[in-house]
Amino acid sequence: MEVLTKQQRCYGFHYNYPLNDVKYIVNEIKDKGVPSSEPINYIYNHYITIFSVTCSADIELIILIKSSAGHFDQRQAIRSTWGKCHGENVRVVFLFGYSTELNEHVRYEYAEYNDIVQGSFKDKYRNNINKTLMAYDWVVSNCSDSQFVLFVDDDYFVTIPNLLKFSREKIRSGRDVMFGHKQCNRDPVRSRESKYSKWYISEREYQPLILPPFLSGGSVLTHINVVRKLRIAFPYMKPIYLDDVYVSLVAQKLGIKILHDERFVNDEVRRMEFNFIISCHNFNSTEYLYEAWLKFKTPNMFDRLVGSVHVDLCSTS
Repeated sequence: MEVLTKQQRCYGFHYNYPLNDVKYIVNEIKDKGVPSSEPINYIYNHYITIFSVTCSADIELIILIKSSAGHFDQRQAIRSTWGKCHGENVRVVFLFGYSTELNEHVRYEYAEYNDIVQGSFKDKYRNNINKTLMAYDWVVSNCSDSQFVLFVDDDYFVTIPNLLKFSREKIRSGRDVMFGHKQCNRDPVRSRESKYSKWYISEREYQPLILPPFLSGGSVLTHINVVRKLRIAFPYMKPIYLDDVYVSLVAQKLGIKILHDERFVNDEVRRMEFNFIISCHNFNSTEYLYEAWLKFKTPNMFDRLVGSVHVDLCSTS
């Protein structure tokens, strides 16, 4: 097996802006229906949902794929590969923002596949926070009977059989946990001239000298009960541009543990170990995605993961 990066030790972190006890507020809302504190932002009012879909009552796993309006080929590749490797208890949905130029194309895509949730905010990288929070809001409002939720980007390969097995073994309704690839002891990018400027965040937006421990937003797994708590809490914590940092920050304020597991691979792995990996990054090349898919569905590998009786679930025919 290819050697994966070991998880480094996270240093302690404390962040008390703007409300130090958001956990109390969430419990107050759950117990009384209303909080004693007013929200500090109205993030769910920043957009409307242009397209949406529904979930059936028997969904066990919902996979929410953050995409971009123009990523038609990427979405189609996922629909033709790992995105169809499941039974009726799994729902796969793509989420992205709005682009005037692509409006008609998206309309046809939605009519054909019925697997798109689109928000009215402009589809650009710095609006990822809107896309992420829309995902939490949408799944609570439209798919609350599901059990497990995977948030994943459209440049990942996901082995759904491994994902379901891991979810059933590691996540229960009473566990306040989130799994993914955990990042530790990262400095915020303060220079717009840096080669990492896409993650630039000003001191005005985020004051501490170090980022909190966080799960890379490209692939995060949790239970629907955790999603509900976060969805309630977001209006009481100031949003920041870095959506994965923000979600992990709010989660930790709620006492939710963010846990690293090396099966959520944040780097490119050329030698795919499908009996081990749950999700793997850097599949923004559709050619590479199809190549990995062909390796995944070879008889020996596939039978080990899902059993020969389920081969039809992932057939390319």
